[in-house]
Amino acid sequence: MSPHARPAHPQDLVAACRRLYKSIDRIDAKAAAIAGVSRNDLRCLNMLAEGATRPSVIAAELGLTTGSVTALLDRLEKANLAKRARDPADRRGVTVHPTEQLFQTLGPLYLSVAAEIERIAETYGAVERSAAVKHLNDASSAYEFALAPG
Repeated sequence: MSPHARPAHPQDLVAACRRLYKSIDRIDAKAAAIAGVSRNDLRCLNMLAEGATRPSVIAAELGLTTGSVTALLDRLEKANLAKRARDPADRRGVTVHPTEQLFQTLGPLYLSVAAEIERIAETYGAVERSAAVKHLNDASSAYEFALAPG
């Protein structure tokens, strides 16, 4: 540490987290506008970017009724951003999959963010990278703790 640098205080970490989440919120607003979807629809698309899932999981994650999820999926299919398919493990079940159009539409935006994060991380030493990853995981845990019942 430089002799003139002051150690970070907890409020500095909270302020940095607020800045990060404000930036994430703004990039998500831009992504929703690019895709022509609502923010809740984008939350579903972000889930699908991680892989196929069931409508019941979408409902639980987004806090929606099954009817609302059906309408959401209808919109995403009409925009060619998601598609429903029969679940091979349960012939009565349905899974929801991302489409190539989703990745073509939103990929450039999110890939530019990832590339910049990687560029910045390359300027860090191994210890700094480990500390940054630990902090991000710890911050996520703090938010999850605040969401826990009771």
